[in-house]
Amino acid sequence: MIAEAEGRPENELVGRGADGQDTLMALMGVEAKDDRDVLTRLLVGSEPAEPKEGEGSAHDLKERIGRFRDQLKELCAARGPEMASALDLLFDLEGRKDASGTMNNWESINFYEVPLAAGIAHLSKLQADIRSAENDVVRWLYRSATMDARVMSDVAAAVVPRSSVVMLGDTFSADVFLAAYDAKNRARITTDNGEELPMGADGKGKLRVRADQVGERSVHGVIRVEGPKGMEEHPYSVTYQVMAPLLVASPTKMNVLYRGVSNPIAFSVPGVTPENVRPIINNGTVQHGPDGWFAKVSTLGTAKVSASVTLPDGSVRTIGPVEFRVKDLPAPVASVNGITAADSKASLLKLKAAQGIAAKRNESCDFDERYTVQGYTVVGKVRGNLVEHTVTGGAFDQRTREILEALRSEDRVWFEGITARLANGAGPVFGLPTIAVKAMN
Repeated sequence: MIAEAEGRPENELVGRGADGQDTLMALMGVEAKDDRDVLTRLLVGSEPAEPKEGEGSAHDLKERIGRFRDQLKELCAARGPEMASALDLLFDLEGRKDASGTMNNWESINFYEVPLAAGIAHLSKLQADIRSAENDVVRWLYRSATMDARVMSDVAAAVVPRSSVVMLGDTFSADVFLAAYDAKNRARITTDNGEELPMGADGKGKLRVRADQVGERSVHGVIRVEGPKGMEEHPYSVTYQVMAPLLVASPTKMNVLYRGVSNPIAFSVPGVTPENVRPIINNGTVQHGPDGWFAKVSTLGTAKVSASVTLPDGSVRTIGPVEFRVKDLPAPVASVNGITAADSKASLLKLKAAQGIAAKRNESCDFDERYTVQGYTVVGKVRGNLVEHTVTGGAFDQRTREILEALRSEDRVWFEGITARLANGAGPVFGLPTIAVKAMN
C-alpha cells in the first residue's frame, strides 16, 4: 500500500536490517501519509456496506485473522476458557457502530476513507496483537505442561507493546514481564527513573507512558527477581513512535505562502521539544502566536524555511530547508452598494444611495483580509454631457454624487480605474474590473 501511494517499486521500500529481520521504510519517511484512496481502493472497494472479497482485501485479512484466532482457541478452549475469552476479546471482528452511530462492518470501519498513516498504524497494531497472542498461548501451554514444576531454567525480559505507534496526546501501553514466570516468586519491575510498575495478577508489569512529544521515544528499566543464587537483575528497553493526530482538512501540501498576510504554517521537528526549535525563513519572518507558527513573506518567488535545533548536548543543528512558492492573494471584488462588475443593470435608487466603492475578498481566497480602495474614476452624463471625474480613495465625493443624482432611467454609468490594496499596506496594488451598468427604475 505504501508503494502504491508513493508510486515507487516495493523493492525500494523493503529490505533486511542488521539483525536479518525484514524491514519497511519508516512511516515518518512516507510522503503520502494523508492519502485516503489507496486503503479504500485496495482493501475495501467503492461500496463500504459491501466490502470486496478476494486475496489481499480487508475481507481476506479478517478471514485469516479469524482462522488464526480459532486455531489458538482450539489449543486451550477445553482447559483454558479464560484464554479463549481473551482471544475473542482481542480479535473482535464483528461490526460495530461508527462515529455517526450507524452499524458498520469491520473492513470499512478500519480501512474505508482512512488516511494511509492511520491504516499502517492499525496494521502494525494487528501485528503486535498477533505476536502477543502467540506469546500468551505458548506461555499458557508451557505452564499447562509443567503445572507442578517450580524451576525456571532460563529467564529473559519481555516487553509487548499494544502498538509501536501512538498518536500525540494518547497513551503508549505495553506489558513488561519475564518469559518464565513463577507465581510464588513475583518480580519487581522498575523504570529508569526508579518508578515501580504496578503488577497484574498474571505477573505482568503494566507500563503506561503518556505520549506528549512527537518522535521516537524509549523506556528503559530493570526486572528484579529472586534466582537460585540470589537477586537477579534483567534490564529491558522498548522503543516506540509518537505521531501527531492525522486530520487532513487543509491544503498545506500545496506548499504555498501568500505575500502580505500571516500564513499559518505547521512547524515541528520529530523527537525535539518545541522550545528547542527556532524557525528561519529566507524571505520574510516567522513568528509564534497563540495558535502556532505564522510566516510573513515579502517578495514573490520562493521562500525556504529551515529549523535551528538545539540538541540535548547543547549543540545547534540546522535542519531543512523546505521550499514554499510565494504568490499574491486573488484580487478582491469591487462593489458599489452590492453592485459588481458582473452586473449589467442596477437600480437607480440603489446607485444614488451608495456611499462609495468597497473591495472585499474574493470567494476563492481562504484569508479573510480587509482591503482599502485606493482610487477610481466615475464616468456619467450631467445635463446631456459626458463627464469624467477621478477620485482618490473609495468614498464618493460631492462631484461623484452630482453625477449619480443626474442619472435617469436608461442612463449608463461607469466606475473604472478602480485600484485596491490590503488594508495593512502590504502586497500589490490590484487593478479591479470596471463596473459598468445601466440605471433602471
